[in-house]
Amino acid sequence: MFSAIFAPIKRPRVLLASVLVVLLSACGGGSSGNDDSTFSGYSYRPPANIGDGWAISDAVSQGLSEQRLEDMMDAVRRGEYPIIDSIAIASRGRLVFDETVRTQLDEKDGWVGNVNLSMHAQFSSSKSIASILIGIAIDRGDIGGVDTPYLSLFDYASYNNWDDRKNEMTLDHVLTMRLGLQWDEWSVPYGDPDNAVVRFFNQHHDYSKGLLDLPMDSDPGTVFAYNTIASISLGQAIENSNPLPVADYLSTYLLGPLGITQIDWTQTPTGIPDLGGGLYLHGRDMLKFGQLYMNDGIWNGQQIVSSEWVVVSTQAHTDLSWNNPASRDWQVDGYGYQWWTGHFERNGQILNTFATRGWGQQTVMVIPDLELVIAINSNDYDGHPDAINQVFGLIDDFILSSAQ
Repeated sequence: MFSAIFAPIKRPRVLLASVLVVLLSACGGGSSGNDDSTFSGYSYRPPANIGDGWAISDAVSQGLSEQRLEDMMDAVRRGEYPIIDSIAIASRGRLVFDETVRTQLDEKDGWVGNVNLSMHAQFSSSKSIASILIGIAIDRGDIGGVDTPYLSLFDYASYNNWDDRKNEMTLDHVLTMRLGLQWDEWSVPYGDPDNAVVRFFNQHHDYSKGLLDLPMDSDPGTVFAYNTIASISLGQAIENSNPLPVADYLSTYLLGPLGITQIDWTQTPTGIPDLGGGLYLHGRDMLKFGQLYMNDGIWNGQQIVSSEWVVVSTQAHTDLSWNNPASRDWQVDGYGYQWWTGHFERNGQILNTFATRGWGQQTVMVIPDLELVIAINSNDYDGHPDAINQVFGLIDDFILSSAQ
């Protein structure tokens, strides 16, 4: 079982919906204790080699400027980027930077009893890990493919608000957030008890059943509607399609091969990990998922997920260029299979990227043309007015300039 395979991993906790509402409404972004106006200047050092599968190198050997990385950390520690909690960078396949900035835990850590400052809530960055797991399930033949009717992956006897279009929903529609179900979780902030996700958690015990009971309001495949509950249901679909519980499937086929020995998560009332937003991981471990995709699904010589899945996952199946956030640096282009696509523009050139994104501004950014992968954990839970520019601006101003 999961805890037997990875002894250091703590047993997951169930996050009760009523507790979630209280914590969400009470939680603050604020400072994580990273404003240090008394520091004497950051001096770059390569990351520690802890035997976790990363090849370690210094920044200069991998084409990055130590000075720009030092400038970045000085700016962060002066409080110019108050939402940043940690930064990890891999260049040309090697880990060259890994720094935890925050000095205190927050309410989110309390949800799973985390006491490690470098372990961090990932929120919707978890969705991209769910996508990798679906790709593995398809590669293994446990799930037929993205054209599989989604209802066929569940064994519920009936559904509320029946509409024949529910039979038309496929796994592809779930992965691309185009289910056709009536859903809106963006109009009300996530920290508000009236947010659709929070209300759903309060009203349902079986999240997959509650999702599929929702009324339809468009044809599947036609309208993008970001849906965290749909991503959670992917875990149940995997569990229904193979002999292993999804937690063991995750550890056996993804975490184990990646050498990830510490993870925690919030758990649904029916006992599955919340793959829609509940994973907690170290920054250098989150970076591994980006590096896995940079390497076409290979980690340390092992093909963990097919290169075909990597390619199809990181293509823009939905054009979201109309929905660009107020970022002066990174621009959203579209949405793939639980991955965001976008680009930076530097010196008249377009740098195409794909990324995970999570509440609080958790980000894993992959920039293939530069062989660069970046993982940033942040604490923007109160909606800092310049949060997007803090994360993507930091990447553009310091990390990309370090590579050029």
